[in-house]
Amino acid sequence: MVGSGTGLKISFGTEFALSALISPLGAGLRSLSFGSEIVVPDYPGEERPLHAGAVLFPWAGRLPDGIWDDRGVIRVFPLNDLSTHSAIHGLVCDEPFEVVKHTNESVTLSYLLGASESYPHSLRLTVGYELGETGLVVHDEVINEGKTSAPFALAHHPYLSVGDYLWEDIRVEALLTHAAASSERLVPTSIEALPSSAAQSVSNIAPEAMDQSYRLTVRDGEHSHYRLITPGRVVDMWQDDHWPWLHVYGTNTLPTDKGGSKAVALEPHTSLPNSLNWPQTLAVLEAGEMWRGSWGISPPTKGPGERESL
Repeated sequence: MVGSGTGLKISFGTEFALSALISPLGAGLRSLSFGSEIVVPDYPGEERPLHAGAVLFPWAGRLPDGIWDDRGVIRVFPLNDLSTHSAIHGLVCDEPFEVVKHTNESVTLSYLLGASESYPHSLRLTVGYELGETGLVVHDEVINEGKTSAPFALAHHPYLSVGDYLWEDIRVEALLTHAAASSERLVPTSIEALPSSAAQSVSNIAPEAMDQSYRLTVRDGEHSHYRLITPGRVVDMWQDDHWPWLHVYGTNTLPTDKGGSKAVALEPHTSLPNSLNWPQTLAVLEAGEMWRGSWGISPPTKGPGERESL
């Protein structure tokens, strides 16, 4: 079994097998390994640290003071990030999902988010994880089972291991068009276009410097690709055109079986953090409508100098 926690194991192949562990609580990705290469490190115990692997829905990021301006109606969520006095990362992170299907190579989980005073919409979220020759593919589906149009955002929060390399030797390479400037409460305040000369690489990911969202170059029907690069290896990830945003966050203290470690969260986002208060970036489903989106993590390759640029 990959990692030390409990969950649903999936694997693919025999020699250099791919393995992952999925938590039924919040349908989160606990761990991911390609042979002996640990890409997403597991955490000890059952309590998810730092939102590791969590599914963020129906919003991502922090809602300051828990307040959402729902098309002129002010709604309030309970605060769960007291350091910034915010409601953070949605309503399903620690909810038990129904296991719809579990095979050797895949698992599908589902959860019905019922209407409440804070979020008066009924949405069914289905999350599927599948391992294959191309690595890990994650399929998400949202169906509006209510009677009114429902705005939502969706994100995943995987942490990727970066070993003991210096932060200045770690970078993300991507095709980017915009960056979101944030306040001291880690809430986006504006969207700024990036100059073409600076639109290829994100560095300075050290925890004191990086907790930021970027808009990827998005083309209809195509995937956006990006890479986490350390001297030892390159990990490729991709998002389809339903995920235009990427959030990047570094930490020195991700709990693992070996203690706190360095890791970088590369988070596929459909919308900006503080999602519900950025209506121009939200997805909206009419009653009965369905949304689908996919993203994935490819097997790691050798460090820089082994591959061409994007």
